[in-house]
Formats: sequence, C-alpha cells, structure tokens
Amino acid sequence: MPVLKEFAFTFDPSQAMRRRGGPLSRLADRPAWRKMYGSALAEARDLIRPGIAYAVHPVTGADGERLVIADGQALESAVVARLFAGAPEVVLAIFTIGPLLEEQVAKHQAAGDYPTSFALDLIGSLAVNEVGQVAHGVIQDLAACRGVRASIPLNPGTSHWPLSGNHVIVELIPAAEIGVEALESGLLRPFKSISYAVALGEDVLTPDRGSSCDYCDTRDLCRL
Repeated sequence: MPVLKEFAFTFDPSQAMRRRGGPLSRLADRPAWRKMYGSALAEARDLIRPGIAYAVHPVTGADGERLVIADGQALESAVVARLFAGAPEVVLAIFTIGPLLEEQVAKHQAAGDYPTSFALDLIGSLAVNEVGQVAHGVIQDLAACRGVRASIPLNPGTSHWPLSGNHVIVELIPAAEIGVEALESGLLRPFKSISYAVALGEDVLTPDRGSSCDYCDTRDLCRL
C-alpha cells in the first residue's frame, strides 16, 4: 500500500484560484489580495508537508446504496455504487498538507491577526486540493500501467456519501503513515486532509467527461 511523502510539489495560489473559477478567480486578481497573500504564502511554504497514501482494492459487489470492496467493507453511497459498480477495482486515497499550517492559522487567530489567518487558511485549502491533483495523476499513471482508465474522484462528506465513509478508507489504507486519522465524527485530522475513491476500469467516468460536482445536491449553492 503506497505512501508518498517526497515528491515534486509546486504551488501557486493565484493559479489555483483561477483554475477553480467563480469568486476565488476574481479574488486572485485584486491587488489588495495579492499583497495580503504574498507574506502568507512565504509563511505557508515552510508549513506545507504534503503526503499521499493510497491502496487498490477489488470491487466485489454492489447494490442500490453501497459498493462492496476488499473483504466485505462497503462504501455507503448510492452514487459511488452506481458509477463504480462496473469497475473491477477501486483506489482509496487520502492526501494532506500536514498539521503545521492549521496550527499557525490558530496562532494568528489567537493573536487577533484575522486577515493573515484568513489568507493562510485559504492558501492551505488550495494547497491540499493541489496535492489531490498530484494524487489523481499518480492514480491515472497506475491505471495506464494496467491498461485501464481512472474515474473522477468521489469524496466522503458530500451530499451522497456521509463522512462516516472516512472510517472505511482509513481502515483500508496506511493513513497513519502520513499522520492522518479519522475522528469519531468522520472528519479527518489534520483538518487540511481529504479522502476520495477512484474507480479503475475500461469504461469509467473520466474527468474529461464529468465531475463529482455533477452528483452533489448542493452544487447550485456552492461558491466554488
């Protein structure tokens, strides 16, 4: 079960915000924001400790509400079951930037420096999503080596898959090796950590044909 800690990771928050579009892309072009995040970015670069843990498991069955994998564990999502049921394998992954940045955000908040804490927290959120892009690239390479394709990623914590799904993912991958655990609530700690599942197969929904946002009930309310 692979763990990646040492890998190339270049990060430009403005570029990341423009790629996401919406209000964040407009924020990136504001001079006041560029000045504010400049110092926060310099601080963030010493605080980001990216890590990726993942594992490949067989898909053994599905019903209307869940996908059964590995040794009988279930991914309790009707969307996951519907989209991934035809795939022979699924990759479970967790990626993180570690705890240091969020600890520094808390220190700025405690000191009343809310603009810096806001900028630093936003940079951290963008950074962990960029690590997720790296992780998906790794999974796509894995799929290519197997002669198949990698699907769009689907996450616990969305409208169709409760956070409790993180307990299954943590059970089936070496999350502790990158310092990540699932709390009783299902939240991951460090909080700047994200999990997802990706199907591997010849006929899966790839990112060029769809997005996880297409299956989110709150997509019309989301600022991103």
